[in-house]
This record gives sequence, structure tokens and C-alpha cells, in this order.
Amino acid sequence: MSLYTLIIVTFIVFMAINVIIGLRGRKHASTTKDFLTASGQSGIWFIIASAVGASIGSGVVIGTTQYAVKLGVAGAWYAIACGLACLVHAFVMTRFIYRNKLVSFSDYFKRRYDSNFIILLYSGIGPFACAASMGGQLVAAKAIFQAFGIDPTIGLVITAAVMLVYTMFAGLWGSYATAVFQVGVIIVGVLVVGISMFTQGGIAEIHAFYPAEKFDLFNISPELWMMFVGPMVLSVLVDQTSVQRAASAKTEATAFWGHLLSCIPLFLFGWLMVYIGMWSGAEFPDAGGNAFIVMLMNKVSPIVCAVMICAILAAIMSTASGALVATDALVVHDLYCGFINKNATEKQQKRLNLIVNIVVSVAAVVCALAFTNVIDLLSVGYTIMLSGTLVPLLGGIIWKRGTTKGAAASAAVGMITALLSIFGVITVPFSSIFPVLPGAVTYIVVSLCTKHAPTENTAKVADVVMASASEKSNNAAN
Repeated sequence: MSLYTLIIVTFIVFMAINVIIGLRGRKHASTTKDFLTASGQSGIWFIIASAVGASIGSGVVIGTTQYAVKLGVAGAWYAIACGLACLVHAFVMTRFIYRNKLVSFSDYFKRRYDSNFIILLYSGIGPFACAASMGGQLVAAKAIFQAFGIDPTIGLVITAAVMLVYTMFAGLWGSYATAVFQVGVIIVGVLVVGISMFTQGGIAEIHAFYPAEKFDLFNISPELWMMFVGPMVLSVLVDQTSVQRAASAKTEATAFWGHLLSCIPLFLFGWLMVYIGMWSGAEFPDAGGNAFIVMLMNKVSPIVCAVMICAILAAIMSTASGALVATDALVVHDLYCGFINKNATEKQQKRLNLIVNIVVSVAAVVCALAFTNVIDLLSVGYTIMLSGTLVPLLGGIIWKRGTTKGAAASAAVGMITALLSIFGVITVPFSSIFPVLPGAVTYIVVSLCTKHAPTENTAKVADVVMASASEKSNNAAN
């Protein structure tokens, strides 16, 4: 059996398993709320697998190997940032989200600010960030298709179609259940590839091929380092998929420990993928960004190659599926049910879910065809979300003096700065997170110039998160 045939057969098996898992999870998506929160039944393995799976398929496996070919060990920073993001979410946001029973941060903005502007902004730009995130997943799939000589447009359309059908089966629960299976397969596959690297003398080959500076973790420009670390760590504070992950947990402890423990495999496999990527670059220097895929085709057994490639594709679809569900929460839960039709029936909500998922899937395919690097596209998505929502969210939580006008002005300034930078109208340092700075200054200045009396809900919501970090830190220390 040829490698291509083996990959096709393996992919069919993977998809069949995913569909079976999805069908079994239909009871967890009987209502729109269950569709968005997995019925609140996510155990610790669901939380860990979904948090790891959100990064390991496209970002840590494909993206890290792409950068490792060029940067060497410094290519590990994205994986490190993913692990740090999980730590930040565990200590800062899990208790806040779980105790306030949030499905979306729009639920918080309703309590904190007496204006619909921030809600509309968060729920309005969120789908664009989700589309960029999905596009980042599909860029990784595109690299696989190109390596095998498959038309990337056809491959991406098929991938998006399968992902769309799968998402409509079981919602968030299905995305998490399949993530457990897919992440497990990827981890085993990466370990097998790592063993192959050691047994075939890959470490010695890496040291012979790369100059000494490529083994320095800090041999990276400040701008590129900030692109890796800044948006990833900060965006977890406003990321819709992270909100739903915490909200879906069975208990508050499950949400906390699931996110805390997920940093371990991200740190470990980030380092391993750097060396695998460098080995790929040393073996196939002319392959460029496809060096990892070419290495799989030539340096490991056909069955390991087939399983790894199919597991990565399946993980890409599972992660993108989570972004689709996040988009449903923003559009259906926040905008449609919150403003347009507050008495919407289940049938109306599910019909809108389908329409939204189709539109966002098409947008994600367009994004994937326009970009060539996974982490670059993910960074754009994170920057868009951060610039307009981070300051109103954190400012409202930690500073009771913050006003509605301050939040609105901050969001507008942050978004305008980000868009001007993205489209090249202005040049700013550390463009991936710089828009947060003028947004923060605007929030403080405008809030000091306007009056706002915090409501009872505002005080309660703020007190929850302010107590969270210190309590979790004490528990972890003990």
C-alpha cells in the first residue's frame, strides 16, 4: 500500500471515529445553551485536552517547526507562550468566569457598563477574531496539502466542510470529546518521531548543521518575541473559547486545575517540536516551511507518518470547531438573543447557528488562502480582539472608578490604532500589543473626567476576580 493510500485510509478512519463521538454527544447539544457550554459536564481531561488541542495541532506542531527551521531554539517561544496563557487563565479568570456563570464576556459587560456599545463591540469583532483563528488552523492544513501536491483550495474547502458538518452534531461537547482522542494520538506520534530522531543521529546532525547562535533561546528580535508572547498571553483574558471552556467545567476546581495542568504538555512538546523542526530543516533545507511534513514522509515509517498527518488534520478541525461554537455564542447568544429577538425559539437559534457557521467557515478559508504562516495569522486575530476589549474588561474588573464613557473611548482608540497599524497607515513598536497602551491611557483619562456610580452587580463582579488570583496562589503554594 502506498503512503498516499495509507493516509487516505487512515484519514477516513479518523473521521469515522470523530463522527461516532459526535453522534454520541448529541444529547449534550439538545438546547442552544447546552450546545455552547457542553451541558456543563466537562471533566478535567476534557479541559486539558481542549486547552492543549487549541494550540498543539497547528501552532505548536506546524507553527513551531516552521519557525524552528529559521530561528532554531528561539522558535519555542510560541509554545512557551501557549503554556503561560494557560497559567494566566487558571489563576486570573477561571473563578471569575465560573462563579459569574458567564457564557460570554458580554454577560459581564451588561453588568458592569450601562451601555450596549461595549457589548456590541465585543460580540461584533469577536467573530472576525474567531475567523482569523480558524484561518490559522487551516493554514496548517494547507501546508500539509501542498506537501502532498494536493490543490490547497480544494483541500481547505473539504476540510472546512467536514468541520462544519461535525460541529453541528454535538457542539462544544463534541469538540472537546474528539480533542481527547486527537491530542492523545498526536502526543504518542510526536514521541515516536522524537525517538526516531534520536536513534537516527538527529541531534548530532542538528548541531553540525546549525550555527551556535541558533541554540540560544533569546536569539530573537524584541518585535518577533513580542509577536509570539504578548498577544497569546494577553488574549486568553478576552478569548471567547476560553470563557466557554471554563464555563463548561463540572466544577470550579476542574476549570482551574484543567487549565493549570495543560501548561505541562505545551511546555514539554514545544521543546521537542523545536528540535524535530530543526532536524527537519537540517535533513531537507530546501523544503522551507514544509520541512516537517517532508521529514515525516521520508524519515519515519509510513504508518507513523499517516497517523501523525491525519491526527494533525483532525485536531485542526476540532480546534476550528471550537472557534465556530465561540462564534455562535457571540452572534446568537449575545447579538441575536440579546438585542434582536430576546424571545427566540430553539428552532430559530439553531437555524441562525447554521447560517453563522457557514459564513465564518467561508471567511476562514479565505483567510487561510491569503496567509502562509500559522502564527502570523493567529497573531492578527489576537491583536484585533485585544485592542478593543482587553482594557474595558480588565479596567472594569480592577478599577471600580472606570466609567462607561471611558470604556467606549478606550475601545474605539484601541481598535483604530490596531487597524491603522495592520493596514500599514502608521508604524508603531510592538504592533501586536501596542494598541492596548493608548486604549489604557484613554480609559483612565476619560473615566477621571466622567462620573460613574458602580452598581451592586459591578462591585460583586469586581470583588470575585480580585480575590481569585490571591486565593488560587495561596492554594497552589500550600
